[in-house]
Amino acid sequence: MSDDKTELKDMISFQVHRNVINLYKKYFEITEDLLREHKVFIDRIRKMSLNDVSESINNLDYFTEDRFNQVRKKILDAGNDAVREIDKTLEFVTVNLKEKKDV
Repeated sequence: MSDDKTELKDMISFQVHRNVINLYKKYFEITEDLLREHKVFIDRIRKMSLNDVSESINNLDYFTEDRFNQVRKKILDAGNDAVREIDKTLEFVTVNLKEKKDV
């Protein structure tokens, strides 16, 4: 393999790895947000009496349908951003497949 092809392969590999790493970093951020919200939820429960809990159960529900949709959107946005970045990298490349050699 010539040096140009090796450099191109290395550049593509680097870009794909970088985008995948950014994707799972974003997932960690989303998970950390959920953990913070959970801790707030637990603190609210600790501060309530049993009567307060039964009367305020709706106020304690932090993982509502709206919150689920917000988290879902963040995950989709992160994935779509990664795909766009990879596609942007590949716009400058023509890829040829090697023919399978008979063994």
